[in-house]
Amino acid sequence: GNGIDPLEVIATYGADALRFTLVVGGTPGGDTRFSDDKVRSSRNFANKLWNAARFVMMNLPEGFTPGLPNTAALELSDKWALSVYNEMVKEVTENLDRFEFGLAAQKVYDYIWDTLCDWLIEIVKTRTAGDDAQSADTGLRVLVWLFSGCLKLLHPFMPFITEEIYRALPGRAETIMTTAWPLYAASHAFAKEQAEFTEVINLTRAVRSVRA
Repeated sequence: GNGIDPLEVIATYGADALRFTLVVGGTPGGDTRFSDDKVRSSRNFANKLWNAARFVMMNLPEGFTPGLPNTAALELSDKWALSVYNEMVKEVTENLDRFEFGLAAQKVYDYIWDTLCDWLIEIVKTRTAGDDAQSADTGLRVLVWLFSGCLKLLHPFMPFITEEIYRALPGRAETIMTTAWPLYAASHAFAKEQAEFTEVINLTRAVRSVRA
């Protein structure tokens, strides 16, 4: 009675949730203490991905062609999200090269949850609801590009949900497994804008804290 049947866990929370939990919770040379709460948290992360995908698909105009806009069209929040993603890609790739799978998975998780979902999607919501069509188009293009890249980074850890969502995105390949791994790009390093928007985030959080 002291064993855990993975098929029962998968039936309750899903294969990706169990897989991600084991990757993030494992440390080289150490034992992993299993917890339903940890798997439930990973399942909630999968739900977060679904909700992000639904927002993207519901807001794409008919005939949308994916691709990053020119740098001149990027707004402060766009450059911030791209720059943070760029750093994350470099760090995750280095972690994988050193077989630090838990660290790599955690960094992808943090970017998707905090940067992409909690901030960028909320900003794009405002832009798509506004009257500036170019700003809305730029925001959507950046969001789709980043979301697609995040799915590729997350695919080794959560292969099923990433494949399913990727196949629904515009401009996709036949399968996410044959796409190129994201690479660090010097053209997406916006240190100044990243620092400026980070100050905006810190100020916003401080105001929310005071109000609470």
